[in-house]
Amino acid sequence: MKNKSCQVTLIILCLIAVIFSGCGKSTEPVSNVEPEVIPEPTVEPTPIPDPEPPKGSPCPLTGELVTLEADLKLRPIAVMIDNEYNARPQSGLADAEIVYEIPVEGNITRYMAIFHHNHTDKIGPVRSARPYFIDKALEFNAVYVHCGGSPQALQDLVTLKVNTLNDLKGSPCFWRSKDRKMPHNLYASTKLMREVMESNKFNNKTAPEYFKFNEEFLEPDGKKTRSITFNYSKNYIVGYEYNEKDKLYYRTINGTRLKDKESGKDIAAANIIVEKTTSKVLDDVGRLEIKNIGKGRGYYLSGGKLIEIEWSKSSRSAKTTYKDLKGNEVHMNKGITWIQVVPNYVKVEIKE
Repeated sequence: MKNKSCQVTLIILCLIAVIFSGCGKSTEPVSNVEPEVIPEPTVEPTPIPDPEPPKGSPCPLTGELVTLEADLKLRPIAVMIDNEYNARPQSGLADAEIVYEIPVEGNITRYMAIFHHNHTDKIGPVRSARPYFIDKALEFNAVYVHCGGSPQALQDLVTLKVNTLNDLKGSPCFWRSKDRKMPHNLYASTKLMREVMESNKFNNKTAPEYFKFNEEFLEPDGKKTRSITFNYSKNYIVGYEYNEKDKLYYRTINGTRLKDKESGKDIAAANIIVEKTTSKVLDDVGRLEIKNIGKGRGYYLSGGKLIEIEWSKSSRSAKTTYKDLKGNEVHMNKGITWIQVVPNYVKVEIKE
């Protein structure tokens, strides 16, 4: 019995040894291979498209882009505008591309505003013609808009065969407002004027390129100038004050900023041209002869800088050219231009 128990015990021990031996053989060795690293996909940056260039073609009077081709082909209109005290503030001046200021009799000045592609509902007060304004209008092939005029001016308009819109001839593009007294209440609009121009079968030749313009804004290589003042007479002291933020010259008269009556906008310009010239009184009414054919000196102001220039005009219809004192044509910055024609009796004050 004892031997049998020993045999059983031996058998059990052998079975245990076999079991453990099998388990050991089935154990897999530990691998030393590092896990594969899967790289993250490369994200390509989204390309930023180049900005589209501004659409349109440059206006020949301002250099600014005009988006509608039909507007670019419009014929310029030159409107005589009152500058007496009772005519202020005027309507439509803020929309003109070029404005001339020239003295007339009575120690006052008058404006001629050139409208090309801007559409303006109310322009005025419209006043009478003078010969030297006609000379400027001819440079643009402009239709000349006025209410009467001096005897010489009316004769010149006929002799020179100028297309005109004259209220005294009954042109239907004018109306009188009720908020002012005559003669400071005559107005017109670009829409009505162009309708009459079409019905009169005026030629539709657009303005020639008038100025040379910089591609980008450039300060003239000149003297820093904060303001300029023109003392035409005691009650007609005109000034321009430069604003560095928007690079514009804001117009003042007798120390007060000039505003457009309709929009309330301050009247401002990117460029100021000064034509210094001579004048003489022609008659007992005080009508003036102002020299604008030939040559003279002046100034060009833009970007807070001033340079001396020479202007020249060879005939009544010829374009006035503006050159620096080295003989190079002045390149303008894009935008509105005001041109001050300044006889030698006008005191000019320049402040740095």
